[in-house]
Amino acid sequence: MRLPRSGAADDGLNPQLRRIERSVEERLQRLSEDGELSGLPGEGMPFAPDQLAGDDERWAAFRIMKNNGILPAWATLRHEIDAEHALLRRRATAHERWLTSRAGLLRTLPADRIMDTARVTAREDARVRAELRAEVRRLNELVVRHNAIVPAERLVLPAFSPDRLVPDAARAPDP
Repeated sequence: MRLPRSGAADDGLNPQLRRIERSVEERLQRLSEDGELSGLPGEGMPFAPDQLAGDDERWAAFRIMKNNGILPAWATLRHEIDAEHALLRRRATAHERWLTSRAGLLRTLPADRIMDTARVTAREDARVRAELRAEVRRLNELVVRHNAIVPAERLVLPAFSPDRLVPDAARAPDP
């Protein structure tokens, strides 16, 4: 349902809403005349058709959800997945930096301390990698739940791999 343009005598709007609408239209007119609205992305293009046009019940439901900051379950899961993935990437990157620093330390240690330090480094590396693999498994469980409820195939997420957590440039060199 479209609202009639302001200025219509029988528009059914109360005087306060009419004043607000008139104020907005006047402001837009001034901005247009001053050139503030030119050069914006999409200028001269028609508005994208409403994806839910013709489905009043779904449109109303989505509009209420949007206006109240409510997300569908799959979108909430996606935010959780993105946050967890970012956290895992930061942790994996920090671990790779630690391994790089340990490799540098091993090159400078006296011979009698190298073996013990290398064992400690290997043990810590194995522990952190096991934790990261477990976290990736939990993350992939969220991905499976997400993919089961997304409304469109293009929103399906691929599974994460522990080997792909750290960008190649940040990987520690072999000692």
